[in-house]
Amino acid sequence: MNMLSNEKINFKSLEEKTFKEMMKLGREIIQEELRMLDKLILDYRDKEVFEPKDFQATTIKTKLGEIPIARRRYKMVINGKTKCIYLLDEVLEINDFGLYSVGIVEMVTREITKKSYRETAKTISEDTDNTISHTAVRNIVLKLGEKIKEIEEEKI
Repeated sequence: MNMLSNEKINFKSLEEKTFKEMMKLGREIIQEELRMLDKLILDYRDKEVFEPKDFQATTIKTKLGEIPIARRRYKMVINGKTKCIYLLDEVLEINDFGLYSVGIVEMVTREITKKSYRETAKTISEDTDNTISHTAVRNIVLKLGEKIKEIEEEKI
């Protein structure tokens, strides 16, 4: 550690620095796991149904921060119509809320009961090293409402 820097060293600064480094390491681990999972999907998919098309870059927003990934897109033909699909998304079940992890959705659910969309977005952005807008928070809340409505209608 550089003791000559102008940065004040105390326990809080050590804790913050360590926390940020652990979040970074966690993002790198998840990124590598996603690459390996994508390779397994490629190797074990139904080759007659799913034809690899290309890669699409995107970012998944998680409790550890934003994780950039390149998702493999597959082409499939159903009843003569060509459709593109991300098998990685299907396996990870990340279609419901776009590219927000379940952890982020749970944070929104917890925070929105006490705060506005803007305040919730600010809290989550600060706590997770993500950039999340109040509009994104609102969209997650609306999607949650739709899910609850679907569950209630299934019960009836």
